[in-house]
Amino acid sequence: MYSETIILIGPEGSGKSTVGRLLAKTLSKELYSLDRHRDELYAPYDYDKDLAAKIYEEKGLWPFYQHWKTFEYKAVTHILQNARQEGDEFYGKILDFGAGHSVFEDPQELENVEALIQPYENVILVIPCDDAEEVVKITEARRGHELGLNKHFVEHPSNNRLAKHIIYTKDKTAEECAERALKIIRRENAACLPALTTTDANPAKTA
Repeated sequence: MYSETIILIGPEGSGKSTVGRLLAKTLSKELYSLDRHRDELYAPYDYDKDLAAKIYEEKGLWPFYQHWKTFEYKAVTHILQNARQEGDEFYGKILDFGAGHSVFEDPQELENVEALIQPYENVILVIPCDDAEEVVKITEARRGHELGLNKHFVEHPSNNRLAKHIIYTKDKTAEECAERALKIIRRENAACLPALTTTDANPAKTA
């Protein structure tokens, strides 16, 4: 099994999870979504889920997002400090950072994460195209509703600073995007990796 940790970043609806599932099947790796494990990732830093919900209800989306940033930064720095060490719980996984865990509002925090992510060869930005307005339209069409922070995520410099590679998903199937990711991984690691496994995948689904 290919052992290196793979990191997928990008805005909501870009195709990270879909591509990640195909890569996980092909490479016999676990796909780990940071968004889906927020509570356990943030727990060591005294995260209060009820307080976060109250902030959202009383103050709205942006203060809620700002509240999350402290915990996102702590969780991401912890992961990046340890995920290259064999035996660590994050070692060798495909890490889907979600939309927020790769965007940092504080310049010093972004600089710190940039330094921590530098040793990771396979940091892949998954995004429909390089036009911000079109990305917002495509991702909202895929999700079927407005994505309140996605324009901010797309226009923010964080993802471009952190990414080592970019995969554009517009007009491509999930399988084509996953195959592109495999080519990147092969090239970066000079490793003989298996061909893409497409069993149970939907070839008509766009990444």
